[in-house]
Amino acid sequence: MDNIAVQLLIGIALMAFSAVVTFFSTKHNLKEYTNNKYNELKDKLHNQEIELEKLRGRDENQQQIIDTFQAQVLNHLPDLIEAVAKIKKPKK
Repeated sequence: MDNIAVQLLIGIALMAFSAVVTFFSTKHNLKEYTNNKYNELKDKLHNQEIELEKLRGRDENQQQIIDTFQAQVLNHLPDLIEAVAKIKKPKK
């Protein structure tokens, strides 16, 4: 009976040790996976922020062009239309 009890205790100890090793291995793997995903998402977010800044810069440049066009051309548009109409009038 003592031999069976010793074997049973050894079996239980091995199973407990195996469970502890599995737990810490899984914990380590999950931590590594989580860190990798975090870094990957952080890089994607950084790239998106850079793209957003580029788009904002383009937007500002386009707005400056529109403002310049409005200041230089749209104010003179009625005069330009009148001048073109005079040129295109058929001579009688």
